[in-house]
Amino acid sequence: MLQTLKIKNVALIDSASLNFGARLNVISGETGAGKSILLDSLTFVFGGRADRTLIRENEDSMQVEAIFTGLNAAQQNFVKTELNIDCSDELFLFRSLDQSGRNVCKINGELVPVAMVKRVCNMLVDLHGQSEHLSILNNDYQLYIVDLFSPAAQKELNNLHSAIQNIKAIDDDLSLLGGSPAEKQNLIDLYTYQLNEINDANIGVDELDSLQTGKQTMQQFERINEALSGAYEVGAKSGYQPSASEQLSAAEKFLSNIAGVNEEYNQLFSRLNSARLEVEDIMSTVYEKLSTNQFNEERFNFVDNRIDQIKTLFRKYGGSFENLQQYKTDISTKLDNLINGQARFEKLMDDRQAALEKINQIQTRLTDCRKKSAQQLASKMQQELKTLGMPNACMSVEFDRVPEEFTEHGADRVEFMFTSNLGFNLKPLNKVVSGGEMSRVMLAYKIVVSAVDQIGTILFDEIDSGLSGHIASVVAEYMARLSQNKQIIAISHLPQICAMADNNIKVEKYSDRTTTHTKTTELVNDDLLKEIARLMGTTDASGLSAAAELKTKSNQFKAGL
Repeated sequence: MLQTLKIKNVALIDSASLNFGARLNVISGETGAGKSILLDSLTFVFGGRADRTLIRENEDSMQVEAIFTGLNAAQQNFVKTELNIDCSDELFLFRSLDQSGRNVCKINGELVPVAMVKRVCNMLVDLHGQSEHLSILNNDYQLYIVDLFSPAAQKELNNLHSAIQNIKAIDDDLSLLGGSPAEKQNLIDLYTYQLNEINDANIGVDELDSLQTGKQTMQQFERINEALSGAYEVGAKSGYQPSASEQLSAAEKFLSNIAGVNEEYNQLFSRLNSARLEVEDIMSTVYEKLSTNQFNEERFNFVDNRIDQIKTLFRKYGGSFENLQQYKTDISTKLDNLINGQARFEKLMDDRQAALEKINQIQTRLTDCRKKSAQQLASKMQQELKTLGMPNACMSVEFDRVPEEFTEHGADRVEFMFTSNLGFNLKPLNKVVSGGEMSRVMLAYKIVVSAVDQIGTILFDEIDSGLSGHIASVVAEYMARLSQNKQIIAISHLPQICAMADNNIKVEKYSDRTTTHTKTTELVNDDLLKEIARLMGTTDASGLSAAAELKTKSNQFKAGL
């Protein structure tokens, strides 16, 4: 159960600590006092949407803590095994949000993602906001209710999920072999074309780099040729002016006359001789380049087209030479499987047919479980609705088959059928139920399923909306009955429900000199009677007397449960 809720800097609440009892807890207060802030705080700490507008004015952050006690073995095991968090029969939740949007969630002191908080709270709390009235009108939610009411259906759902995983694995293997004969031939044609395209191109390891370098050289032919000609003119070609080689040769002759004088002059002569020989060798190479450096337009076009071809194949098959080769290896393997894997294909098709037959068998059993469950559910809800002041209420559940071969939810689509009027045919619940009837339908549902679910706490946000008089008293009695097995936390405006509570909390709004606050107070004795009287419409002596009488009757009813 939810034992304690601590709130700091949420909307009008600067600080609040609420303690809840194990049975029926009722939160009351004037409209606008801040009851919805409590619900927002609960939604927030249970993993709901983080809304920065809820942070109290002029504060940097808000935070909410929730302490649960009395966790059963299954809940403890879930926290330990699924979330890998140490857990006893107590669980501490913490969540904060600052103005920058930074969100911090903790379970038993361990930092966790918000999705993990949601998973835990789905096992601990059934948060029934006013919008959930609409959920029971949804066909998917109606199917969920039918399954929740039937352990046998839940077992078959688990079997169905396993069978669907199996057939999906078979389908994955079939996809590697081409699927149907037509799909298989299409893949054979595709892979054969791609493999031929890659093989015909016969791309070398570094071919693209080499071609791009050659293309750059050809694009600069005129510049290169002009440079080579100029260099050769200066360095080697004889003309009116002596070449560099000739001038070095003349200088060499002068130094030869003194080479024998000493070692220093001999080294100068040798160096000049080496320089002349190096220049002559360079000029020979330049001449060779000039003789062979011819622009070949046909070669240039070939290189340009080849570069485009290689780049196109790289784009289609992986972006690089290495990825292209890997793709070639992969499709070669797939092509071999497609051509030579007929025996495996036939085996997989037989396996798929067997798996599909198993799914159909499970779906048939699941439908049978659901129909039996739905009949019991409708009968029990109908009985509860009669007690809730709807003596002519009738309910049933109609079944239809979904068009898909199979789904994670089975082959069924359900529709809750309802009428509250004698002599009228049953029609879809979402077509005929009124607002006042909706609250009682939801309460009947909660009563019926409370015996089969594992959730220990139910939060009601004004489930009594649209009720009054005798029906309000009946609903109050029902909530007391429900609280025998569940912890109930209810936001209510009805004096009958307030009087039936085992723990009462009042929400009040007040202002000081500078700002507005919301505070919570646990009500007992005279303060409780005053709140019941206020909800009854009068706080004078007669109102207080009526409140005391209502509280006494409520206590007597609970004592008889």
